[in-house]
Amino acid sequence: MLAYLPSALSLLVLLALWVVVLRADHRGSLKLEFRAPRRQARPPVVEPRPPRGTRGPMAWALVKWVLLAVLLAAATGCGLYWLLGRPALPVITAFTTAELLDLLKIGLAVVGGLGGVVALAVGYRKQQLSEAAHVIATRQEQRERTKFFNERYGQAAEQLGHDSFAVRLAGVYAMVGLADDWPEQRQICVDVLCGYLRTPYPAEDRTEREVRQEIINTLLDRVWERGWDSETVRMDFRGVEFEDLDLSNRVFQGNFTFDGATFHGARANFSNARFTGGISFRGARFTAAVTSFVEVSAKGATLDFSEAEFTGELLDFSTAELTRSTVDLTGAVVRGTTIRFYQVLVRVGTIALDAAELQRSTVDFSMVNLMKPRKRRDEWAAIGLRAVEAEDCVFRFGGSRFTEAEIRLADGRFTGCSVEADGVTASGLRVTAEGAEPAGFVEALRRMKNAGSPQAPGVPAEPQ
Repeated sequence: MLAYLPSALSLLVLLALWVVVLRADHRGSLKLEFRAPRRQARPPVVEPRPPRGTRGPMAWALVKWVLLAVLLAAATGCGLYWLLGRPALPVITAFTTAELLDLLKIGLAVVGGLGGVVALAVGYRKQQLSEAAHVIATRQEQRERTKFFNERYGQAAEQLGHDSFAVRLAGVYAMVGLADDWPEQRQICVDVLCGYLRTPYPAEDRTEREVRQEIINTLLDRVWERGWDSETVRMDFRGVEFEDLDLSNRVFQGNFTFDGATFHGARANFSNARFTGGISFRGARFTAAVTSFVEVSAKGATLDFSEAEFTGELLDFSTAELTRSTVDLTGAVVRGTTIRFYQVLVRVGTIALDAAELQRSTVDFSMVNLMKPRKRRDEWAAIGLRAVEAEDCVFRFGGSRFTEAEIRLADGRFTGCSVEADGVTASGLRVTAEGAEPAGFVEALRRMKNAGSPQAPGVPAEPQ
């Protein structure tokens, strides 16, 4: 084992010197300084450092590498001398021809080794310079790219503010195209377009309405067709006024916000849409004659209408399919509007009207099908009517099917309301009604628990 100790020691010395020299090269120089304590601390002066590989002259780099080789040779010789027990060296007064030739070979080998060190230093230096040049070129390219995108952004924003309809429409396409090409600032481009939608405009200007509809269409097209990451790109339509909005047959992935928006006109159309994330209409106002969510499909989604206001004729969810999803109308205000859930299929989900205020309205659950898969023991399909304040309303359940479902009425007030429940089928239906009144309304819903077949009629409640 002792025979390998000199080689191991030499390797360790080489590695240590290699680390020292590389750190010195990275910092620009290798210095040992003894500084006197300062009487007053001064803020350090931060100077821009040149790219790595361009610091210091070539001569200094060569000196460092040659110094490394000399130190390595000296350390190796001293280590061997020490490990061999520091033997006494013979005194030679004259060299033979063979010994001179051996010394000459050793000298040539040393010179060749030093030359190799110099070549290695030059090659390493060239590699550093090449890498530094590449970094500089990449940064310059990025600056030029950013400058180009900023120019496009300014031009698109200027077009959006133009008086001409055609120019504004071109500005919409320019801004969306920029968002396609500039992922780092895509959200800013989207925010500009959403902010444009919040600006007021004359109601009689139909061309402006077309521009706004095109903004919405192109943004949603990008999410679906171009693969924009809908989890990171936020579609923020808060406070926007929409007239005759048509978002039918759309796919809503991720999160969309329509909080505080106003939907007016003849129809706000979301029919045949698919929801796989969250869409929020909190505090929105629906004055359109018809708000349609007919045949929508929701999987793992929440349609949040909490605290929204409905004054149109119809809010229609007919033939919708809800799977692990919620239609949340908590705290909504409904005046004179028919809310239709005709033939809605709910697989482990909730239709919630908790704490809603209903006046002279019809809530139609006819032919609805609430069911819970057997594997999901702790989850229910439910209709929530807790703490509802309903006046002169009709609740229709005709032909509905309830399988391991629940109707929640706790603390609800149903003044002057009636129940229509002919042809209900119920299996495992629970009705929780603590604190709900009047008793006739509650009893009519409880009797649905005993409906065993579509031929068994429900018992309508008389208005109280």
